[in-house]
Amino acid sequence: MAAIQGRRRNLQLMTALGVLAGGLYGYTLTVISGALIGMNLGSGPGGHLTAGEQGMVTSALLIGAALGSYLAGKFNDRFGPKHIILAGALLAIPGALLSALAPSLILLGLGRLIIGAGIGMTSTIVPIYLADMVGTEERGRVVSVNSVMIVVWQLLAVSVNAILDRMGADWRTMLWALVPPAILLALLACFLHDSPAHLIRRGQSDQAAVFLESTRDQAEARVTMRELSHPASAKTAGFKAPWLRRVLIVGIGVAMINQLTGLNIVNYYAPTIFTDTLGFDPSLSMVATVPVILVSAIAATIGGLGLIDRFDRRAILAVGLAGTIIFLAAIGVCYRFVGAPGSGSRTAAWIMIGMMMIYVVFVQGLVAPVTWLLLSEIFPQQVKSRGMGYANVAMNLTNFGLSLVFPTLLARLGGTGTYLLFALINVCALVFAWVMVPETRGKSLAQIEQEARTRA
Repeated sequence: MAAIQGRRRNLQLMTALGVLAGGLYGYTLTVISGALIGMNLGSGPGGHLTAGEQGMVTSALLIGAALGSYLAGKFNDRFGPKHIILAGALLAIPGALLSALAPSLILLGLGRLIIGAGIGMTSTIVPIYLADMVGTEERGRVVSVNSVMIVVWQLLAVSVNAILDRMGADWRTMLWALVPPAILLALLACFLHDSPAHLIRRGQSDQAAVFLESTRDQAEARVTMRELSHPASAKTAGFKAPWLRRVLIVGIGVAMINQLTGLNIVNYYAPTIFTDTLGFDPSLSMVATVPVILVSAIAATIGGLGLIDRFDRRAILAVGLAGTIIFLAAIGVCYRFVGAPGSGSRTAAWIMIGMMMIYVVFVQGLVAPVTWLLLSEIFPQQVKSRGMGYANVAMNLTNFGLSLVFPTLLARLGGTGTYLLFALINVCALVFAWVMVPETRGKSLAQIEQEARTRA
C-alpha cells in the first residue's frame, strides 16, 4: 500500500510539474501578442513601437531562451535536473517583474532576456526529467502533459489579454500575469526529488534503487537500474563519432522545423496582423485571436494525446508539413483580396482567419507534438542532455530570427509575399524530414540507437 501511495504521489507531482513548466513556457511565449499593441515605450507615433522595435522586444526573449537551453544542456549532468529547473524558475521571477515595471525599451528587453533564460532552462530539462521520474506505463502520458500545457496556457494568455483589455488594463498588467506561474514553479521545484540518473552519477546508487522501486514495478525498477548503471550508449566525448553527428544534425533539423512552420509568429503577432493589416479595432483583434489559439489547443490535445501512437512518426510529420504548406499558401492568397485596412474585402479577411485556424490544426495537431516526441527519442542517454540543449538552442535561435524579421517582412513584402515565402521554406523542411528523419514508432531506445549507428 505504501508503495502504491508513493507511486501515486510521484505521479501527481510530475503531472503538476508538467502543467506549470509547460504552462509558464507557453504563457511567456504568447503574452506579448496582446501587450505589443498598447506599448508606449517606442519611437513611433504616440510612443507606439515601430516594426523593428516590435521584433526586438519579441526576440529578446528568444536570445535568452537559447542561452538558457545551452547552459541547461551543459550543466544538467553536473548539478542535476532538480536544480536546473529551480534555477530556471527563479530566473523567470525577476525577469517577469522587470518586464512589467520597465521604464524604457532597453530595460523591457533586458527583462525579457532574463525570463527567456529561465524558460530556456526549464523547457530543455523538464521533458528529460519527467521521462526519468516515472515508469514506462505512465511515461508517454506524463511527458505529453508538458507539451499539451504549452498550448493550453497559450490559450489562457490570449484569453487573459482579451479580458484585461476589455477591463481597460494596460500592457503592464498583461505582463504582471507572468509572475504567479513563475513563483508557483519555483515553489514546486523545491519539492522535487533528484532523478535516478543523477543520483547514480553522484555515486548514490542505493538511493536511486529505493526511488525506482517506489515509483514503478520491481521488475522494471531492476531493469532501469541496470541500464542506468551500465549504459549501452556511446561513451564518446561530445558528438565526435560520425553517427552521433548525424543524430545531432537530425535533432537540430527537427527542432528548426518546429519553428519554421511559423506558428509562433501567429502567436506573437496575430493581434498586430488583425489590427495593422486587416483593419480590426485593437480590442476586436485580441478577441479574434482567441478562437485561433483555441483551435490550436484542441488540435494539440487530440494530436499529442490521441494520434501520436497510432501512426508512424514520419507519416504524421509529412502530412502535417504538407498541410502547413497548403494553408500558408492559402493565407498568402487571401491577403491578395484583403487589401489595405478599410479598403479590402472584409469577407476575405474572415476567410483568412479561417485559413489560419486550419493551418494551426496541421501545425499543433501533427507537426509540433511529433517534433517534441522525436527530440526525446533520437538522442542516446549519454548525450541526451547536451543533444536536447543544442536542439533547443537551434529552436530558439530560429524562433528569434523569424520573430525579429517578421514585422519587417510583412511591411516590405506584404502578407502575400511573406506567407508564400514561409510556404516555400516548409517545402524544404518537408524534403529534409523525408530524407533524414528516422522512424521511431514501436522501437525501443536501444533499437533507435542501433539503427542510428548502422545508418552512419
